[in-house]
Amino acid sequence: MPPQATEIATLPLIAGAKLDSGDIGKLWDDALNTIAKTPGYQKMFWGRQVEHPDVLQLCIDWDSIEAHQAFMASPAYGPFGQGLGKILGGPPNLYHINLPPSSPFSGPAAAPVTELVSLYFPPDFATEEFDLNWIKFQGLIQNSAEGYHGSTGAWSVEEATYKGMGKDGAEGPAKLFFASIGWDSVDAHMKYRETDAFKDAIPLLRQGCSAIEMYHVKFATY
Repeated sequence: MPPQATEIATLPLIAGAKLDSGDIGKLWDDALNTIAKTPGYQKMFWGRQVEHPDVLQLCIDWDSIEAHQAFMASPAYGPFGQGLGKILGGPPNLYHINLPPSSPFSGPAAAPVTELVSLYFPPDFATEEFDLNWIKFQGLIQNSAEGYHGSTGAWSVEEATYKGMGKDGAEGPAKLFFASIGWDSVDAHMKYRETDAFKDAIPLLRQGCSAIEMYHVKFATY
């Protein structure tokens, strides 16, 4: 039986898009309704990036990657893509992760605010050492951070690309680890970053890492 999968989709919106009203709001509601009716769909979470309000984060739990792929191959996907495309200001980016059943995305996503971290590594990077470092990091943050609401993370199933990872600084292939960490607030996270405990823990994530992206989202659940 294939593992449960979480789709991570980053959607750049047209400038000033209002998802809660008007024609754009209806298009967004239609998109969510279509996804929710799809066989193999479990749950989804969405919200704007706090740091980049015109970028929407959509995370969908599926029975498996194959369930999502079946949706993409279905007759419903064409109209779905056309409608969603009307609210996008650029191409979407999506990939899948297989999270541990004991640490679903719904845990940190239920927090008042969720920190999302993308860590990019060379394509030949051996992931086993980082996997151990991630477990150590989770233990340290759980024991030292005020306002912490749990965390989860996994490697992208698909190979990623990132600027500077290719020849002569061009975009090139990379391995991607995606982590989500729940917090009371953005301020709680920022205060923790100033502590000695954080400064002791963060090298565990940076070891072997070529680039890190981080932002916050206040997720709604569908």
